[in-house]
Amino acid sequence: MTNPVTRVNTKIKRVFKTTASVILIVMMTFVMFSGSGSTAYAAEAGDQNEVWAITIGDEEILYVDSEEAGKQVIEGLKNYYLSEGSTVLDVQFDPEIQVRQIFADAEGDIAMQSRSLYEVEEAVKQLSEGKDEYYVYKTEKGESLASIAKDKKLSAKRLATLNFAEYETDEIIKEGTYLVLYAEVPYVNVTTVEEVTTTKSIDYDTVYKKTSSLNKGEKKVQTKGKKGKKQVVQQVTKVNGETTGSELISSKVTAKPTDKVVLQGTGSVTAKAGKTFDFASGSDVVEYAKKFIGNPYRYGGTSLTNGADCSGFVYSIYKNFGVNLPRVGQSSVGKAVSYKNVKKGDILIYSGHVAIYAGDGKAIHAVNESLGIRITSVGYTGSVIAVRRIFD
Repeated sequence: MTNPVTRVNTKIKRVFKTTASVILIVMMTFVMFSGSGSTAYAAEAGDQNEVWAITIGDEEILYVDSEEAGKQVIEGLKNYYLSEGSTVLDVQFDPEIQVRQIFADAEGDIAMQSRSLYEVEEAVKQLSEGKDEYYVYKTEKGESLASIAKDKKLSAKRLATLNFAEYETDEIIKEGTYLVLYAEVPYVNVTTVEEVTTTKSIDYDTVYKKTSSLNKGEKKVQTKGKKGKKQVVQQVTKVNGETTGSELISSKVTAKPTDKVVLQGTGSVTAKAGKTFDFASGSDVVEYAKKFIGNPYRYGGTSLTNGADCSGFVYSIYKNFGVNLPRVGQSSVGKAVSYKNVKKGDILIYSGHVAIYAGDGKAIHAVNESLGIRITSVGYTGSVIAVRRIFD
């Protein structure tokens, strides 16, 4: 049975932790607004009438030593989000940002002197980096500091510190636990509207031209392509440097692209004994031959659609790739290879028959009048007595 004292202590601890989290947030918020930059310095008594506050809305954010410095800070914050070389059309701050002189009376001298003054560059950096806001977060099932940090794009190590180092970063935290989290938020939203001029590239087209000076299947670049250029003018709206909208004003071509010209061969070569070619592949041959499966067998024919015999089929398939084979007697052309080294596209020689090796122990060929052009096993029409290779 659970000890009642233990239950009470656990409840008190939960209340304490939640209360402590809220107190911590309040303390952090106070420190955040009262803290100073690394190069800030306290106002001296002689400078007490020259303290100027940078205000956002009704809140004093930081202090500088002159009105001119304050104006430079505001200008620097505006320029921080602008594109180099752009034409500025409008800049808006939300809430409004101003420079206001702080005056001290007799009772206010000490408070006046305790204010920290920023250099212009440090003040711009402080305002552009924004501030941290702290809040209480209720965990969900299966969450850890690491998963929460990843989801919210925060530092897991810092979350551990904020929560009294009670949890390891990868430790699964009990569902419903209250944690202190922080969010990075800007002091002010700076909306800029600019006219931005950029130079963009224009892709070139590729043009193919046929020529009989190259073998069928061969290609050669005649003219290299060259990208063109265009000048683009856009009206770009950004909030804190992030583009929220753009409108095209004008686009002008300043340099036309040059087409890439590629020559495609239409010429043919004659197959000879011991000679192979590299402008196509055996796999290409097989894929093309498969298109005619089911077409008829015709003795003496060479038509891939209306009918061909075994040698006429092989002859016409290779003719498509620009290779002239003998109409008959194909056992003497190309390079002789052993059957153990056979690959797709090789010509299989049988006694009184020829075929094309299709891979995986299969052959594609004009079998006979009853079957026509088919894929069969290599041994369907007998034993292979030779293999000839046309394409390497």
